[in-house]
Amino acid sequence: MAILNGNVIGNLSGRLGNLSARTVEGKTILAARPSSFNVNYDPAVVEIRQKFAVTANLSKNILSLPTLSEIWKTVKGSGITVFNTIFKSNFAYSATDKPTDSNIITPAGFSLPADTVVVDTDKVTASINALNTVAIFSADEVNLSANALVCFYTPGNPDDEPYQIIALSKEVANFNFTQLYSLQLDFDVKQKLIASKYTKSILLLSVASKTANGKVVQYSSIYPKAS
Repeated sequence: MAILNGNVIGNLSGRLGNLSARTVEGKTILAARPSSFNVNYDPAVVEIRQKFAVTANLSKNILSLPTLSEIWKTVKGSGITVFNTIFKSNFAYSATDKPTDSNIITPAGFSLPADTVVVDTDKVTASINALNTVAIFSADEVNLSANALVCFYTPGNPDDEPYQIIALSKEVANFNFTQLYSLQLDFDVKQKLIASKYTKSILLLSVASKTANGKVVQYSSIYPKAS
């Protein structure tokens, strides 16, 4: 393995002949690829590969939401990517066939006082009780960001994918942290089509407070709901 500092040709990733390249914190890491590879079908190994694929898909969807990406950047260690931080925090909780309601989309945070949470075929709705009952908010915290992943599974048609994940977010300006808030996260056309194909779902919901310029100050833990 070789590490390149100050790479004049820019950041590299992917395959380079018999080498593989990845970039971590501005450093390009080159490693030799094996000359041959035999697939191991041992049940324990297959299970790990399946959990790996599920967790990678979940992590990709978490990173697709800018607020969640910003949150995870604050807890990642030196020499590890944000993706790998999310992956390591979720691998133990993933099933072999889908994410579970034990997976997380934020690393910790204050308890989210959600109630009457419903996943429909066109939206997610929830009543969020006054957040100042579970956390202390400063005068700088004026906006709210709501973020969620919904994993739809058990398709009506066996030819469809066994599960699919959609990512949802909503930014609320001038949020009142002392009052009940009725949250609604609407699906776009593609997300509605996905939802219509499945009979069950798992929701992972979180909120974050932000300053007027969009910086995350604090965030909630996950509110999970399987239905």
